[in-house]
Amino acid sequence: MWGDHLGVVDLQLSNDSGKWQVTQAKAEARPIYDIANKKSLAAEDSKLVETLKADHDATRQFVSKPIGKSADNMYSYLALVQDDPTVQVVNNAQKAYVEHYIQGDPDLAKLPVLSAAAPFKVGGRKNDPASYVEVEKGQLTFRNAADLYLYPNTLIVVKASGKEVKEWLECSAGQFNQIDPNSTKPQSLINWDGFRTYNFDVIDGVNYQIDVTQPARYDGECQMINANAERIKNLTFNGKPIDPNAMFLVATNNYRAYGGKFAGTGDSHIAFASPDENRSVLAAWIADESKRAGEIHRRQITTGV
Repeated sequence: MWGDHLGVVDLQLSNDSGKWQVTQAKAEARPIYDIANKKSLAAEDSKLVETLKADHDATRQFVSKPIGKSADNMYSYLALVQDDPTVQVVNNAQKAYVEHYIQGDPDLAKLPVLSAAAPFKVGGRKNDPASYVEVEKGQLTFRNAADLYLYPNTLIVVKASGKEVKEWLECSAGQFNQIDPNSTKPQSLINWDGFRTYNFDVIDGVNYQIDVTQPARYDGECQMINANAERIKNLTFNGKPIDPNAMFLVATNNYRAYGGKFAGTGDSHIAFASPDENRSVLAAWIADESKRAGEIHRRQITTGV
């Protein structure tokens, strides 16, 4: 995921009567990293290193600072096919943040809070062994929180109806290929080529099942491709079938909320925008839970969805 070449475009210019003209051009990709030997080919700039040293050291110290403890290992190896603690811990943190934030708000406090989170590091389309979340039990640092939540997104809350929650999940269900239960041939479950895993939102606060024997309702861009298809089955809230007209607050991130790709998202659905990054919200939740319970436990970060 890191750069191994530096792109260089070298232009020679001439000024003719006040107008600049390109007289010669050359482009090249200069190697800066030896992948086989895992060694940099670029010499350090001593002045730049010295200039950045204080900030670099402070950053390393910050991300290594303990924030809490975990009683269990957390990993994302099977995040696409089973309940996953690395996703659930994010949903727990987002949900707790929003429930605290809306206290005393006459318009928002009466609405139930859901949370949507997706697995960011699940091997990628090339099954990169380095592209998984691996957090060992014991002391946790901000570096672990950044591993659990890869991107510098900010927490946004949208207002969505029960019907929109279902359509949101239908789009997420495009992560899977259709499986023929009567076939004896090997079938690939994960739609690696047509669907990005960061769009596979798991919504916490509702229960549901995904029937992969049905065709996908949406493609990887959340464009409807089969209006008659329904993969989301037994969608319930508080043990009852979800009311399509009921309104919910859904905690998510700025990328999802403002993208308008999923049902229930877009500018018209924004309930409030937090200035806090999702991973900072996660780090704070880990710290709070560790102070309250001593450490976070697997039973807190698994779900029956």
